[in-house]
Amino acid sequence: MVKLINARKSPLNIEVLIGTDVNDVNALFLWEDNTTKIPLHSEVINLYANTGYYSGLNKNIDFFKNDVIFKIIRLDTYEIMFAHIFKNFNFINGKSILYISQNNYSGYSYSARNYIFQLLQNGYTVHWINNVFDKSTYKPCNEEERLVFNCENKYDPSIVYDSVIIHHVPDGWNDAKKYFRLSKKVYGLTTWETTHLHAQWVDYINLSVVDEVIVPSFFNKKSFIDSGVVKNINVWYHDIFSFVHNDNLSVNNVLNKFFIYKDGVYTQSSNLVKTIIDNNTVYYNISQYNERKNINQVISTFCNKFTGDDNVCLFIKTYFKEFTVAQTEMLKYKFAELLNNYNNIPPIIFCFDSLSDDEVNLIHEFGDVYFTLNRGEGFGLCTYTAKKIGNKVICGKFGAEKEFLSITDSLVSYTLESPFNMEVYHNWYNDDRQKWAVFDDKDVLDCLHFYPKTIKTKYNYK
Repeated sequence: MVKLINARKSPLNIEVLIGTDVNDVNALFLWEDNTTKIPLHSEVINLYANTGYYSGLNKNIDFFKNDVIFKIIRLDTYEIMFAHIFKNFNFINGKSILYISQNNYSGYSYSARNYIFQLLQNGYTVHWINNVFDKSTYKPCNEEERLVFNCENKYDPSIVYDSVIIHHVPDGWNDAKKYFRLSKKVYGLTTWETTHLHAQWVDYINLSVVDEVIVPSFFNKKSFIDSGVVKNINVWYHDIFSFVHNDNLSVNNVLNKFFIYKDGVYTQSSNLVKTIIDNNTVYYNISQYNERKNINQVISTFCNKFTGDDNVCLFIKTYFKEFTVAQTEMLKYKFAELLNNYNNIPPIIFCFDSLSDDEVNLIHEFGDVYFTLNRGEGFGLCTYTAKKIGNKVICGKFGAEKEFLSITDSLVSYTLESPFNMEVYHNWYNDDRQKWAVFDDKDVLDCLHFYPKTIKTKYNYK
């Protein structure tokens, strides 16, 4: 294990502490441009347990065009032992920011809260409007999130903000203009999951009040340009809040929200859940139930690959549209209908509840292999979180996730087809140019191997 001690941007430098599990290891300290992957500096270091190390560049972050990444790489296996990205915000105008977003349990909301946190950590003043696109329902659960919530309800109409960031789907950008008066520059921040945008989205973007666009991946930047977006497009990667111990988090209470499926029956037992998790490699998926997230193929290929005699289990955290009893019962029926096709299945655990960010992080802690067959992601926040905590990832080669994955992960081959079965959500997929990934079961099974449990730091799950 390698622990970050300090990281500074002016000039760029980093301090790390080597854990007890690493001793007398030859390693490469490598600084790279995180976009072009052009090396900026390298040095070979022998690493010893319980020892601190320093590395740096004699330049500030704003000397560079893109983010800069520092890596520690084992020279006997070329495994990346540690990586830290220094964010470069030189595309954002000024230091006073008005941020307009939703605030609930969605991916849009989580990424918005973390974007604000990134700005605060880098010296920006942020005022946050979080109740214009929907009701503000999420409450902070840790110190980093509480810093973000200190920014809400601070909007001042007399301030000429250096930048306004409207974080929402593009059809809401112009409407958001009525919630602020004065700004020097307006950005629209959004994401999409297929090869092209819907033609209406292109019009919404090009004809909107925003001056420039922000997206969370280079996959998105290409798809936006290929679709005909003419405004300048900036890439700003999502990130996650720190994994930290939370004294207010009850592991047992979280485990009591889970169901074990066996022989057509869903059972709640925190003790049994913990026994299964602790004694098996946990393959897991955190996704909304829809065709793009493709949970059914995750379950079916897992049951085709493994049986109850293998030391594995599958954990699925999901919901349909809302966290209601009727929709939960519908999902239970759909999964039972699918699983009744298989005999001697491995243990399968479901969670249909809304969870706080720290409760979701608990899943990443006890999980070992993040297994997703999503048909396209504009970023892939859960995949990124799994990777960042040190878990192995199995996912498709299509979309943005491959931008942050490595050779230790398994990427599934795909073919491209037009999107399907998404009309129940909206019609933004109904465009002839759009394509997303489709996976053959054989290709999935070729990548779906047994892996031992992951050894990593546990913050709340013991």
